[in-house]
Amino acid sequence: MFEAVVVRKHKSNYPNPVSFVAGDALLVGERDSEYLGWVRVTDKRGDVGWAPLKYIELNGDGTGGVAIKFYSAKELDVEPGERLTVKYEHCQWCWVEHETKGAGWVPIECLENA
Repeated sequence: MFEAVVVRKHKSNYPNPVSFVAGDALLVGERDSEYLGWVRVTDKRGDVGWAPLKYIELNGDGTGGVAIKFYSAKELDVEPGERLTVKYEHCQWCWVEHETKGAGWVPIECLENA
């Protein structure tokens, strides 16, 4: 965990982020070519988005799987100069907390250590 300052604006493109809990069945699609370690999934509500591949136990042909832990794809909209607490990093994205905006994912390239 460390403190960071936003150096580049980030706005989410996903108003309905995917989320799942351990045991949920998921449809699994393409692997992200920009952020390795992420895969496009469809959750039980039908929402589509990116999730860490390591959070999913894939079936034999890789087109489906079962979640092995909780995950939310909620991204946080941030502006330059805002201060965040980085809770953890995964494949070039950080799960952060903001004092008033709550928590969510932000690309690591939008941040610099405070």
